[in-house]
Amino acid sequence: MWVVVGILLAIALICWLVAKFLTPSSPQQPVDTIAPDTSDLTNTGASASETWLSKEEADSELVRDSAGTLAFRVERREGEYRFVSEESGKQPSPGNLALARLGIFYLNVRGWKNYPAARLKVGDHIDLRREPENKYDPNAIAVARPGSKHIYGYVNRGFARRLAKPFDSGKEFVGVVMGRAGITIAVMPAEVAAELDL
Repeated sequence: MWVVVGILLAIALICWLVAKFLTPSSPQQPVDTIAPDTSDLTNTGASASETWLSKEEADSELVRDSAGTLAFRVERREGEYRFVSEESGKQPSPGNLALARLGIFYLNVRGWKNYPAARLKVGDHIDLRREPENKYDPNAIAVARPGSKHIYGYVNRGFARRLAKPFDSGKEFVGVVMGRAGITIAVMPAEVAAELDL
């Protein structure tokens, strides 16, 4: 009997190894990261360098021009809102620091997998709630559906640290859903949101 069990286990192991190494696999995304959607690249023949801003391009194109006007706009692409450079037509990925220098925090909500789905649409506004008593981060800023008492994630620590002080001093910020389901958002001063028609 033990011989039969051993043979069956050996066959199961061989089948598993064959399935693992001979079938194509897709790379797993880290829990709180969303890669830029490059699905449009397969249809247009465009390369990533023709769609996404490099750090150097972002630093020179995501600025205010000599008249003080933002040198980029918000445009709907592939069902999401994207920041788009007026100069090159390229877009930054979430977490871009050139936007952060202008007070626009473009990010993926942290911890969203640990909470009920937000079910928000692109362009919806979100509530931002300071949690100074948060035991993990005194700069914590929670993200919630408007009017809901339930949060669905947090602004990442680095951006929360930069936002907490002006937020606490009464500066008005607007949170806008930029990507599907409310996971990719932008947080910015109210006057910048008005300038971008958000």
